[in-house]
Amino acid sequence: MSISLKDQLLALGLAPKKTKPKPVKQHKPRPKVARPASGSAEISLDQAYRIRIKEERLQKEKAIKLKREQERHRRETNQKIKAMVKECAIRDPAAENKRSFLYKGRIRSVLATREQIQEINTGSLGIVYLSGNYHLMQADKIEEIRQFAPDHIPDLSGAENTDEKENPVPDDLIW
Repeated sequence: MSISLKDQLLALGLAPKKTKPKPVKQHKPRPKVARPASGSAEISLDQAYRIRIKEERLQKEKAIKLKREQERHRRETNQKIKAMVKECAIRDPAAENKRSFLYKGRIRSVLATREQIQEINTGSLGIVYLSGNYHLMQADKIEEIRQFAPDHIPDLSGAENTDEKENPVPDDLIW
């Protein structure tokens, strides 16, 4: 009789020997780990995650509250300016000349008569910005607006050329 392949492999040590089946272990409940004292420096991962989520939520709420407060302040300022413009703005239907000025880094313009342009240049008239439009007003009203909303008043003084001070142009130069 020939020896079976299984027996031959067992003899050579290439096949595992028969083992008894292991009994199935039942899972025992894990003992509860004592939580660290409240003064302990270490916190669990879930606690750290919950704390981070709570802090992020608080930061978002603060940002939203700040944005709402700024929006409310902007609306109140615009309402005050609107009331003053409605009451004191100088409008001339014959205005056809443009007075250009620099406001927020861009060149803007307002329509005015020649007399109004001269008054703007001397400082007795000023310009106020409101909702995309520029309005002419008396200098005293402009100063009132400047007290609570200086960013709505363009600077009409003109830019000083600092390069000219360093390298003055001679008076006798003819172009």
